[in-house]
Amino acid sequence: MKKPQIAVIGSAGPEEYPHKKPLDAMFSAARQIGEQLAQQQCIVVCGGKGGIMEAVSAGAKAYGGTTVGEIAGDDRFAGNDYIDVEVVTTDVGFRGPSLLIGMSDVIISLGGGAGTLQELAVAYRMKKPIILLKGYGGWTDRITTKYLDERKLVPFIITHRPEKAVQLAVNVAQGLIDAT
Repeated sequence: MKKPQIAVIGSAGPEEYPHKKPLDAMFSAARQIGEQLAQQQCIVVCGGKGGIMEAVSAGAKAYGGTTVGEIAGDDRFAGNDYIDVEVVTTDVGFRGPSLLIGMSDVIISLGGGAGTLQELAVAYRMKKPIILLKGYGGWTDRITTKYLDERKLVPFIITHRPEKAVQLAVNVAQGLIDAT
């Protein structure tokens, strides 16, 4: 049986937010998510660089998990130290989020800027189950409706607890609960 592939998306690290430092609690939650996904035998898929991506990958690696990072650019070895598999996309901007989302069974989002919003829109259009982990700001908290638009392609699943986000993601990926 194939392992569930769970994407974790959200805020980049302080290197991309020079005027406002992202919340340490958000990175702690991302690390906890990575740990729990690894314990549940899931593959962690993320953007592969700093911030949420590094925290979730570090958490997964601490428990022997497998991590996949989509790296926008031209070179391998640009990802954080916790990425096992780098998927390099040379078309910076649009191909990356489609690839990252497309290789995932379920998406967990926390915090996030414009890149996260783009990934959420791609996931919605691809009808991927989306779990919003609220309480850390960014676009994840700004979404206040059940659906992204009037087409009602896939409802957002909302939680405020990292362990609940993981439980929901695993259950949806394994077909134990229906996300629609």
